[in-house]
Amino acid sequence: MARRFSKSKTIDTRSEDEQQQDRSRRLRIVGPWAITALGPVLVEGGHLIVAGNPAALALATLGIAGTGAGLCKLLSHLDSKAKRDKDTVRLHQVNTITVTAAVTLGTITGVDTAATAGAWAIGGIGLSLANNLWSSFHKKGSEKGASKWEKLESEIGLAKHELKEAHSNGKGTVLATIEAKDGATAEDLARRIPAMASALKLGKGRITHTVDDDDSSLITMRVQVADLLKEGFPWRGPSAFGASIGDVPIRTGRYEDGEDVLLNITGMLRDPGPLSNGNVEHAIAMGVNGAGKTQGNQLIIVECGTRTEVSVIAIDCSKFQQDFGHVRHGIEWPIDKKDAARRFFKLLPNAIEKRTDHLAAMGLSKWEPGCGLNFLVVIGEEAADFAADNEHYQKILRTARAAGIWILTSIQRATHNNMDTDSRANSPAGLCFGLRDGADAQYCLPDEAIDAGAWPQWGNRKPGYHYAAGLGIPEDRWHITARTELASKRDQADAITAGAAIRTPLDTITAEAFGDLYVNRTTYDAPLLPKEEGEDDTPQQAAPAPTATATTPVAPAAPAYSGPPDEEMDGVDPDTMAREVEELTEMLQNVLDEDPEPGEYDHLRIEDEIEPPADDAPVFELGGDDSDKLTSEQGRQALYERLDQWVREGKNSFAPRDVTDIVIRVGLSDTKRWFYRQRDALLEAGVISEDESDEGFGKYDILRSPLS
Repeated sequence: MARRFSKSKTIDTRSEDEQQQDRSRRLRIVGPWAITALGPVLVEGGHLIVAGNPAALALATLGIAGTGAGLCKLLSHLDSKAKRDKDTVRLHQVNTITVTAAVTLGTITGVDTAATAGAWAIGGIGLSLANNLWSSFHKKGSEKGASKWEKLESEIGLAKHELKEAHSNGKGTVLATIEAKDGATAEDLARRIPAMASALKLGKGRITHTVDDDDSSLITMRVQVADLLKEGFPWRGPSAFGASIGDVPIRTGRYEDGEDVLLNITGMLRDPGPLSNGNVEHAIAMGVNGAGKTQGNQLIIVECGTRTEVSVIAIDCSKFQQDFGHVRHGIEWPIDKKDAARRFFKLLPNAIEKRTDHLAAMGLSKWEPGCGLNFLVVIGEEAADFAADNEHYQKILRTARAAGIWILTSIQRATHNNMDTDSRANSPAGLCFGLRDGADAQYCLPDEAIDAGAWPQWGNRKPGYHYAAGLGIPEDRWHITARTELASKRDQADAITAGAAIRTPLDTITAEAFGDLYVNRTTYDAPLLPKEEGEDDTPQQAAPAPTATATTPVAPAAPAYSGPPDEEMDGVDPDTMAREVEELTEMLQNVLDEDPEPGEYDHLRIEDEIEPPADDAPVFELGGDDSDKLTSEQGRQALYERLDQWVREGKNSFAPRDVTDIVIRVGLSDTKRWFYRQRDALLEAGVISEDESDEGFGKYDILRSPLS
């Protein structure tokens, strides 16, 4: 019986893709060695064919060189379509050029000599080893990078967005240039950014994008893979001590890519640097409690307090000393009361008019350094206390920028019930700190920043983190996260103290426009700082107690009344007390019996007429005579003098009853109408204004003295 022999067959359990990858790997390893070994045979055969014919040799040489050049260009195109990295592209180009040169030279000279054969062998072996090493070590990294983008393309739907170039700035940021293909748009990419962030395991807001202004198909995607702001940056001190506020921008912090946060608050700078010049842009600083708005405002005050041609007016009706006590001596006009803030905004239009008149007389359409006016920086902290439903605030924001006045409205949430929508529209710039809801950024940041991916929904977990838009900042940086520098209160106070020698006093035109309200303002000459270790308990800046003069004797303090002493009631005879009460009752009855009036008209009825009094009957008068009466002009002068006295005494408001004694002395039949005429004249002249506060109904604010 014949013996049967069977040939066992090995079953390959690998997938088709794995088998294909294995075949490709073998080809990459064996291919270079095959070319090195078989190439000389083919080249030498070609040399022998054309060596005897010079024309054929020349044509063959040109053909080989042209084929190599075409192959080199084709590989470059294929590498670009396959999105291979630059190093792989260079390797392909080196291989193609080297093989083309070797075949061309071998066809001309042949490889039958020891020199040409040795050169071919040495070059071929070296090139083969280089390709094998490249395939073994470099491919892992390139495949990993390519597979990530391919995964995004297949799973997220980015097939129509081609990654052109990607590079890292070495500071935790990757910048990628993406081209939209076949009608795709940047909006399509933006809708897929949340899914992309999830696939790359990044937080919301860490991937942003901008669109090229000239070509909407070109998109720059910015991926922040590391938070370099977490540890913060120490304060570097004033950015330009002693310079004019109109020379260079102010510096308040750093972006997450290490660049400085610079603000052009004046609109025009002699050296704007990376910023652009334009107009004054009022700003909104928004963020939840504890997000770092106040620290940012403090840095702005310190920057201004160490410059020339600038004055700071800080309004904080909630906790001025706590927020700005350490820099208060650098604030030209600190306002910490709601009524003072209300009067300030009522007088500010007058200052705007005077300042614009001065600029117009100099032929200027906006504030410029050297114009003779200080640039005014008005910082309103917790602005909801005075900005909501304040029509004066709305009007000021429309006109202040032309007068060289920048207003920063610091508020927790700039919704319509905290800040009028017109006021918000006239504050185009924004400093958006942490919010409870990232969607609230629309009340502070421009639409361009939000569309690019700005999302400040970190609440107060990251104090100082913020986005900055407007104020001359390039639009492509509006969506980049920044953080204010970390400065201690004492360092800031020392900088403000040093700046006292260079600060420019408020110009006369502005000071006179504010009048008595500015003259009677509160000022500080030293900071309010917490005590350091080793300091005594002496209160800082304690005001000296008023000393008694010789003409003003000091009355001894009276003891508090505590009722009659109990011992005086001891031993009182009840019978004696009863007799005293009885005697008092009898005395009162006698007084009533002796009064003739109650019984004199007992006979009269309600329909009877009362007899007229006798000619010699006494007449009761309220007092006063014609000699005490005032003419209309005298009454007006008395009213003006009363208001002037109140201004000098620091009284800021009054009610009509406070001037009744003057009104009743005016010798007119209708004194009430006379008072209303005087009131209307004072309102029109801007001397007084109506108190619009809830508790000020019927009262009037005194803005300045009518005699000044």
